Amino acid sequence: MDERAYVVATAATILGYGLVQVARGRFDPFAPAWLFLTGYVQVYVIQALSYHEYALRVRGVEVTALANARAFWAVCWFLLVYECPIGRGVAARLPRAPAGWSIGLVGGMAPVLLAWGLLGAFLVSYDRTKPGAEVGAGTFLLLQFPILAQVAAVLLIVTGRDPRRPRPALTAVGMAIAVFYVFLWMYNGKRSHSLIGVLTTLCAYYASRGRRPSFAVLATAAALGVVSVTVALGWRNNPDYARTVSGFIAYLGDFDPSKVLVNLNLADRDEAASSVRKLPSYETEEYGGYLLMLDTVPHKSPHDFGAPYLRVFSTYIPRLVWPEKPLFGRDEWLDAWIAGSEFPRDRKFTGPAVGVLGATHLNGGAVGTAIVLAVLALMLRSGYEYYRRFASCPWAQCWWALTFYNAWFMTVNDDPMVWFYYLYGHTTLPPMALLWLANRIGAGGADSGLPT
Repeated sequence: MDERAYVVATAATILGYGLVQVARGRFDPFAPAWLFLTGYVQVYVIQALSYHEYALRVRGVEVTALANARAFWAVCWFLLVYECPIGRGVAARLPRAPAGWSIGLVGGMAPVLLAWGLLGAFLVSYDRTKPGAEVGAGTFLLLQFPILAQVAAVLLIVTGRDPRRPRPALTAVGMAIAVFYVFLWMYNGKRSHSLIGVLTTLCAYYASRGRRPSFAVLATAAALGVVSVTVALGWRNNPDYARTVSGFIAYLGDFDPSKVLVNLNLADRDEAASSVRKLPSYETEEYGGYLLMLDTVPHKSPHDFGAPYLRVFSTYIPRLVWPEKPLFGRDEWLDAWIAGSEFPRDRKFTGPAVGVLGATHLNGGAVGTAIVLAVLALMLRSGYEYYRRFASCPWAQCWWALTFYNAWFMTVNDDPMVWFYYLYGHTTLPPMALLWLANRIGAGGADSGLPT
C-alpha cells in the first residue's frame, strides 16, 4: 500500500465526518473538534503530502508509512471517543454555571484586565535597546498576561449583546478592543495572539445571541485568521522595514497575499534558500518533527512516559518553594532531537513543535498515542457539552469563547497540554473562576442576570 494512501484516508475520514455533521444538522463551528481537526489536516494531510519526498529521502519508506498510518488510525480513534456519550455524562455531573451576570463586576474588572493586558503587550512592542526599557524581574513577571486585554473584550461583547438587556455601547467598545488586539499582536509579530483575537471575537459575538455564523462568515473569518498569522510572521522576519508603526503600515501596503500559501505549507518558506540548497529540510515543521520522533524513540532515545503533563501542576509551584524544580520532560525531548536530528544539536536547542502525534509518540509510542488522544477527546467533548448545557448563560458564553480555540493548540504544539501551563491556566482561568464564584454566591448571582 502506498504510504500516501493513508494520508488520503485521513483526509477522507475528516471530510466524511464533516459532511455527516452538516447533513444531520449538527455542525457547530464552535465545537472544539473542528479546530482540532483543522490543525490535524494542516500537519498530517497538507504537510504530509507537501513534504512526502523529503520524508522518503530523510526517514525512509518504512517510517513514512508508519507515520501516515498512525495519523489515520489516530484520527479515527479520536473521533470515536469524541462521539461516545461519556463526555455528556461528565458534563452533567459538573457544578452548574451561574445563571446570573453581574454587570457591575464586569464593569469593574474589564478596565483592569484591559490595562494589565495592554501593558504586557506594549512591553513586547517596546524597543529594548532604548534607554529606560529595562524592567525588574517582578515587573516583567506581572506583565506576562497580555491576553487579559482580549478577556476584557470578550466580557464586554457578551455583556453588550445580552438579549435580555442589550447594551450596544459595550458591544462597540468590546469589538474595538478586539480589533486593536489583533492588529497590536500582528505588529508584535506574534501569530498565536492574532489568531486568538479573531477566534474568540467571532465566538463571543455569535454565542452571546445563541446563533452561529454562516459559512460565508466562517470563510471570511478563516481568511482573516490566516492573513493575520501571515502578516505577523512576515513582519517579524522582514528586515526591509523600520520597526515602527509607519514601517508596519508600509509593510501592510506592500503585503504579498501569496505568502499565505507559505503558512498553509503549500509553498516553500524561502524559495531563494531552496534554490541554493538542492535538498531542503523540513525537520523544523510539525510533520518533520513527528517523523524524527518516530525514527528515534525508543531505540535511540527513551520515552518520557507523560512527564511533560506534570507541568500542568509544577508550573504553578514557585521556585521559592521548589528551587530545584525541573522542567519535566525536557531532557527526553532534547535527547530525541540530539539523537535523531539531521543536524548537530546540543542541550541549548529550543527547537520547534513536533505536533500532537510526535508528542504522544514520545510519551509512549502507539499505546501512549491512544491513551492521550482518548483523554483529549473526552476533555474536549466534556467541555463542549458543559457549554451547551448552559449556553444561554453569559458566563458560559464568555468561558467557551476564551477556551474552545485551545483545541487547535493541542494539535500543533510540542505538548497537547502546553496551552494550559503556557497561557490559559494563569491568565484566562483566574478571572473566569472569579466571575463564576461571584455570580454564584455574590449579589450579582440572581437568576435574572441583571444588575442588582
